[in-house]
Amino acid sequence: MSNETLLILAEECAEVIQAVSKCTRFGLHGVKPGKPKTNMEHLEEELGDLLAMVEILVDQGIVVKQHLDNAKSAKREKLKLWSTIDHAILNK
Repeated sequence: MSNETLLILAEECAEVIQAVSKCTRFGLHGVKPGKPKTNMEHLEEELGDLLAMVEILVDQGIVVKQHLDNAKSAKREKLKLWSTIDHAILNK
């Protein structure tokens, strides 16, 4: 198992959390002074980095893709019960 991969994963999770916070506080289309990207663009970048790390975990055999797919499906079912997210989106 690669401790480096897990550490980078944790760092990327923290960066996603920070980007979500900026979107919530300052709006998706807000731009931090001196930065070229909107908060939404920054969030997309950080989510992409996170997805890359998940793919690397699969490639390294640390996690199993089928297990991730099962967990994603289970999460969507929970959200149908406990969130106000449009069910049409959750059923995709």
